[in-house]
Amino acid sequence: MPMNSMCGIDCTRCKTFRATLGNDDGTRREVQAYYREIGIDIELEDLHCLGCGSNEQMPACAGCPYRKCGEEKGLRRCAECGEYPCASLQWYTETYIKPSIGRIIS
Repeated sequence: MPMNSMCGIDCTRCKTFRATLGNDDGTRREVQAYYREIGIDIELEDLHCLGCGSNEQMPACAGCPYRKCGEEKGLRRCAECGEYPCASLQWYTETYIKPSIGRIIS
């Protein structure tokens, strides 16, 4: 069953989430290499995430504007918002999510 983050990523398809559940450093290294390619340096031990709805997220997701916005509006997902998809979420999806499909999102 999908477990969607605030912005709509299916956490169960995210390699960071799966590496956390399986304690898989090989997958963490793969994700780390991807992030370094896009200019984000994350230590291996920080590639730990149990999903957007948990309090265990990687530092790169700390302060996520979509999570904050959704929580302020009392939403579980951005898709529940009357402004969905907002310009910011569209930019994020085009810039980070779509290019990562097949790399860190299966």
